[in-house]
Amino acid sequence: MHTSFFTARLAVLAAIASVVAGQTLPAGCDRNITVQPGDTCNEISAVYNVSTYQLAEVNTGIIDTACDNLYVGEVLCLGITGQDCNVTHVMQTGDTCYSIATAAGISINTLLTNNPNLNTICTNLYPGEVLCTASQIYVNVTYSK
Repeated sequence: MHTSFFTARLAVLAAIASVVAGQTLPAGCDRNITVQPGDTCNEISAVYNVSTYQLAEVNTGIIDTACDNLYVGEVLCLGITGQDCNVTHVMQTGDTCYSIATAAGISINTLLTNNPNLNTICTNLYPGEVLCTASQIYVNVTYSK
């Protein structure tokens, strides 16, 4: 029984290793991280100055829309060369699009353009979400895989 359990665990670890080894990052990925125990998309975004939207977008097909499929050892791309917004703001309770844009010295239009996951009246912000607050527009460019 013990041998079968051990063999089964080795098979699972080998399967995970083959998935990780076969994983490819998007073309032009200039920053990446390896998922650690307990990591979430919002925490990764906050620590590495990458918007929640950008993290999900450059890892399409790797991260699901709820971002509940991360696994330890998985490598994620944080940004694509020339399209990497690393000027960010971590949304706090009470923040509004107006207060975030004002603090960053950018227009509401720039904030919304760089964060297309936000609706036009910013009612879908949530604490912990990480927004791109750069003055440069980053998301017009299509990410290449």
